[in-house]
Amino acid sequence: MITAYTPAYNEEVLIQFMIDHYRKRFPGCHIVVHDNMSTDDTVKIALANGCQVIPYDTGDQLQDRRLTDIKNNCWKSAKTDWVLVCDVDELLDINEAELKQEEVVGVSMIRTDCYDMINLADNFDIAGMKYGVKSPLTGKSLLFNKKSISQINYEPGAHECHPVGTVIYSQKMYKLYHYTSINERRTYEKCLVNGVRLSPENIKNGWGVGILVTPTQNTPELIHKDYIADRKQAIRVR
Repeated sequence: MITAYTPAYNEEVLIQFMIDHYRKRFPGCHIVVHDNMSTDDTVKIALANGCQVIPYDTGDQLQDRRLTDIKNNCWKSAKTDWVLVCDVDELLDINEAELKQEEVVGVSMIRTDCYDMINLADNFDIAGMKYGVKSPLTGKSLLFNKKSISQINYEPGAHECHPVGTVIYSQKMYKLYHYTSINERRTYEKCLVNGVRLSPENIKNGWGVGILVTPTQNTPELIHKDYIADRKQAIRVR
């Protein structure tokens, strides 16, 4: 019933979990991975699970303009009416039966209620992460019907969009689990790697600069402090 599209770079820790999540809710769904020349097992895992992999090369730079262009256009040739455009760490909790019900009443875009998931233990048990903190990204549009929506018009970061077409939002808000805080060490290492990869245009426009490691953000000590604070605030959402 859906085709899922996701960009990826070195997501071997999460990609199997993401694939299993959507295949459980939409058996047999087609998943397309736009891979930014990963150097780990991301592509191997995707192919082993029957996903289509489309490589794209940015010269080892994290370029939000390129990512935005992919998200705004990758779904237009989908053979399914419903398309899902998400990052590997974004898991939308809706299933085929629920989506069919939304389609029957004319809905063309699914509303989301986002939670930033937090691991309460210092491990990599992603499936065991049941707690999260309410995210300011509530309302992010990931799932929509291409018969009704001709353009999605994501802004850089894809937190905001300006859809064109017959835009009818679902009354229900479906939970969106954002797996950002899996492990303190992994969070720090991702910030180190992706911070270095930020393109000059990203830095100039302030796109993604929150991942930079500086004396005032994303140091191991500050990441540890954030984990402690989020664990205290987290509520069970799964």
